Amino acid sequence: MQTAVKKMLSWQAALFLAGGLLVGVLVIRFSDLPGRFASVAILALAFPFVAMMAADLRRFLLMAIALSLPIALDVNFKHLFENQAGAATVGVSVRDILVLLLLLWWIVETVALKKRYFHFFPRITVPALLYLEACVLTLLWAPRSDLAIMEIVQMSKALILYFIVANQLRSEEDIRLVLRVLTATVLLEGALAILQLVSGRSLALDLLGEMQVDTGEYGRLQRVGGTLGHPNRLAMYLELLLPLCFGLSLLEKKRSLRLFAGLGFGFGLAGLILTGSRGGWIGVLVAMLMFFFWLVRNQHVALGRILRLGVFFLMILSAVGLLFSETIENRLFGEDYNSAIGRIPMFQIAWSIIKDHPLGGVGINNYAVNMREYNDTLIGRRFTTIARPVHNMYLLIAGETGLLGLSLFLWLLIVTLSTLAKCFRSRSAFVSISAISILAGLCAFSIHGFVDKHPPGNNAQFYLLLALTAALHVLRDKETAC
Repeated sequence: MQTAVKKMLSWQAALFLAGGLLVGVLVIRFSDLPGRFASVAILALAFPFVAMMAADLRRFLLMAIALSLPIALDVNFKHLFENQAGAATVGVSVRDILVLLLLLWWIVETVALKKRYFHFFPRITVPALLYLEACVLTLLWAPRSDLAIMEIVQMSKALILYFIVANQLRSEEDIRLVLRVLTATVLLEGALAILQLVSGRSLALDLLGEMQVDTGEYGRLQRVGGTLGHPNRLAMYLELLLPLCFGLSLLEKKRSLRLFAGLGFGFGLAGLILTGSRGGWIGVLVAMLMFFFWLVRNQHVALGRILRLGVFFLMILSAVGLLFSETIENRLFGEDYNSAIGRIPMFQIAWSIIKDHPLGGVGINNYAVNMREYNDTLIGRRFTTIARPVHNMYLLIAGETGLLGLSLFLWLLIVTLSTLAKCFRSRSAFVSISAISILAGLCAFSIHGFVDKHPPGNNAQFYLLLALTAALHVLRDKETAC
């Protein structure tokens, strides 16, 4: 009897999902919306049908938010792209709606269901708030307030996501669910990256976000970007999560789930190589070495198992390296079209900006507006003009928000890393290994930041990892209180 009921419920779930998608497609078919808006509308119409079949709406929303991280399904009201490193649009995304729904559910839990759960997480929340306030302060002197406001709006949304999700990750099962979904996104992005390389095209993934395709002389895709559009953005996404995939293979008890985590790591590593991001390659290699070092020291995993994992890692690395050896060789030894030497004047310009605006910078998201007047170096004249901001996350933050903003960001980063390091000593293998995995990913991100320009302020994935860090710290505190 129970088996029959389970089968009926599974069929009901499938019918709900199919019905929601069918209604969405039919409505869009007869409304004649553009493709970008159509994809958002289809998901919006299908969402209630999917939500109705969810046994636990809170966990369903957590899963949906994690799944939405690499997908920019949004409707933008304003778009200003002027080679700035930060936000170029203002709009509403599917992720924003999911976070709002999770907030509404939290309010219903607190008021109607009398389930009060609230943590402020001051160790992480205070420096994160102060960093945002330092960026808001630059509105007083930023020459382009419209660009600054775009970045501040995105930063605010990322901070809200962090705080709400951190308060909804209430147990080991919640955290494990999010880790599995993040691993699934890595697997999917890696698979899409391989398909993009084989086909030589972006696979029309512009329906899922702002695509910027990197094509070669014959219009064929040279460096993949997955659903994130830009190779370096995809590299930063994957490097943050690859150690987490590897750590999940240690945490799962079922062989199928361990295989799933291993596949996620393998496909993600392939995707990272295909981005051609040398900074991402170095960051992940160093991060994995640190991962194994910390794994040996935490003593939750037998040394023999760690050695087997090390061999497994080397096998995957060798296999992926051999499969895509041509890509690696071209990026390491091929023509880089003065990309490397062109970064020298970028660093010189950044240093000149910081010297002239040491305390508060030139304004958040305003680096590109000001940098042209500082392009007066001898090597800079060789390139006529430097169109893009400095490829160094730390110099970019210092240039836009001054040493004040850089100090607050480094405070946030260091506090997060130290919080994770404290979780290493947890009696729970889950808390300890999860902390090691997240810390390794953040280390890869920090290393890559020395040679890339994507600021973390509006990076939703970065703030989701902060939420996971806060949740792990709460679990560790519960252990010590017992």
